[in-house]
Amino acid sequence: MVLIKGERFVYHDGREVLFNGINMVCKDPGQGYLFPDPEPVFRRFREQGFNLIRLGIFWDGVEPQPGVYDKAYLARVRDVVELAWSYGLHTMLDMHQDLFSIKWEDGAPLWATLDEGKPHPENCTMWYDAYLQSDAINCAADNFWKNAPAADGRGLLDHYEAMWEMLAEYFDPCEGLIGFEPMNEPFMGSLARAAFGEATVQTAARFADYDPANPLAMSAEQAAFYMGIVSEKLVEFDRNTLMPFYRRMQKAVERTSKKPLITGGNIYSSSTIPTGIGRLDDRGNQIFAPHGYDAVVDSDRYESFNKANVEALFADKRHSQKELGLPMIVGEWGAFPSKSFTNDLIRHMNGILEQYLWSSTYWQWMPGMENDENYSALSRAYPMITAGELHAYHYDAAEKKMTLTYTAEENGVTDIYCPFLPERMEGSMPIRHTIEKLSAESCIVRIWAEAAGELSVTIARSLQ
Repeated sequence: MVLIKGERFVYHDGREVLFNGINMVCKDPGQGYLFPDPEPVFRRFREQGFNLIRLGIFWDGVEPQPGVYDKAYLARVRDVVELAWSYGLHTMLDMHQDLFSIKWEDGAPLWATLDEGKPHPENCTMWYDAYLQSDAINCAADNFWKNAPAADGRGLLDHYEAMWEMLAEYFDPCEGLIGFEPMNEPFMGSLARAAFGEATVQTAARFADYDPANPLAMSAEQAAFYMGIVSEKLVEFDRNTLMPFYRRMQKAVERTSKKPLITGGNIYSSSTIPTGIGRLDDRGNQIFAPHGYDAVVDSDRYESFNKANVEALFADKRHSQKELGLPMIVGEWGAFPSKSFTNDLIRHMNGILEQYLWSSTYWQWMPGMENDENYSALSRAYPMITAGELHAYHYDAAEKKMTLTYTAEENGVTDIYCPFLPERMEGSMPIRHTIEKLSAESCIVRIWAEAAGELSVTIARSLQ
């Protein structure tokens, strides 16, 4: 079982755990919201060094009718969780939604989509533009947050809480499951429109040359002023609506399970907008799992990808993590197309993950991707399990060399995944090691420090 110790994940024996993972979110109800035949994929994931799956489930799949749970669907999900664990893959369970409901994308069932017949736009330039443009989505989200009654007279939030109580009891026995994520990228409803609208009005009043019809032409000063107003309003949603929601879901989960709640941010905090997420309580049984994307995501403008923007975005997430004092998993990042530049962008993010000693789950796996060389940088050397306190590590993909520094425990076993077969092994003090070969080009190196203390290790494919 994975436990939480301050900002780190540990096993019951105290060894520190780092997760290198990937999302598996099948949004197709025709496939029962699960990708078929995952076993060969999981086998390949193990060879590639993954040890975590962010597995998507859907309210529509769990509760197709008010108070009626689809136990066959839940059994299939549990089979996937247990199969993943048999290949050394932990799971975080993500209640996924996009555009709130299956009526427009995925998420809530139709019976919980109280849009009051409001209009929904067709052919938005980007799919997520509908969050602001759709009267129907705004209305349905507003009704969810105010616990409006479904057709059976029971409030939507009441249904949601009962569902999560059931899910926690059902999945708690799964050994590889590390936590429950109540909702992917929560959308605040009409509050978002009001925030962006107020920002437009105030920016126009402050800057005579501001053109609301051409937001890309904003100066840096105008953009900072505008986003400051938006951020203030959305942080209020996190504090006044989202955190009470998370605490309610925490109570539901804790009636039957001790597994932590996974708290991300609202839909807009995947950008540079700060989060108002706080600690659920003083116990710290909580995982902080924000998302982070550059503005070009889901577009055809990757020539404009801004690495500096991504670095600033995640520096802000690091600041939030330090304030919270919680372990962090970057729940979503990437969403890169299969192109010649993809591995460069992945390696850039790998450097950020190394810098902050973060776990993550890349967005997302699609069939065949595990064998696509344009995503090969997702397979990287890292310390999966550290017997002691991890201080730093770095993987040089070009040199096929891994360096690691930690405070070692005497005779403690440290597992390091390597996407190469090493020929050189050096330690700053005496070590022993074994190599568990996973494939022709990957292995797990196990290291025993012969004494406690600060230890630096170099593992390389070359003898040089």
